[in-house]
Amino acid sequence: MSIVIKPSLAIGTLSGLFYREFTMPSPRSLLILIFATLALTACARNPVVQLYDGPKKPDTQVLTVRVPTQMEVVTINGQEVKGANTFFNTSHKDLKLTPGTYEIVAYYKELWDLNSESHEVMKSDPVVFPVNGKAGQYYAMNYKQPENAREARELANNFSGWVENTATGEKTPTQPSGLVLKRSILAPLTGTEVESSTSEAVAPKPAAVIAPKEAASAPAPAPSSSAAPAAAPAGSYVDTLKAQWNQATPEERREFLQWISK
Repeated sequence: MSIVIKPSLAIGTLSGLFYREFTMPSPRSLLILIFATLALTACARNPVVQLYDGPKKPDTQVLTVRVPTQMEVVTINGQEVKGANTFFNTSHKDLKLTPGTYEIVAYYKELWDLNSESHEVMKSDPVVFPVNGKAGQYYAMNYKQPENAREARELANNFSGWVENTATGEKTPTQPSGLVLKRSILAPLTGTEVESSTSEAVAPKPAAVIAPKEAASAPAPAPSSSAAPAAAPAGSYVDTLKAQWNQATPEERREFLQWISK
């Protein structure tokens, strides 16, 4: 996948306007400038993200999942994905995936004007958007849209949504992720701090294997007292630790490093 960010002449012009108006920019002026720069840069981003290996395929051969601009993707099937987020984009992202089963972990994030002088970024804890789609199918991640800042704050405190099959109208509700979003003062500017994975392709989850009836009816062997404890699912704890580390503030990271060094 190749994501090209084109230079925007409007950014330089906007920066010049701020420079002429503020000889020594205040923190608030600097914050507005950064937000405006990010918003203008986001307009040039490609809304289509290819998350499978090989050349581009027609939509009839892939699964499409639309991510609204208010949702930030943390992981897809436990993998961090470059380019999946819509951070300050004016539209959405269409994820092109290999048909199959996916767990998209994402959280709600939206900037609201409280009044003419102040703003607030509403953020929720991550939830799981489950998708099980076939080739040519189109799904959309969605939620009940708040009408004002108060409703947005309530939504962020207890977020839930759904994934909708746009052809049939069937909706699958979100599930708890067990993750807690770490909020910090830089979060409105940087979003979730994540490292890009080495591969930009995301594989669907393996299909469940149904055992034959004979095997299912056979009695299970008695557990041995010397048997080793069952291993945790691959990557379950590692993925959780990575997500928590990426969302932690610098101070929280220092405290954690001090703790493990004891």
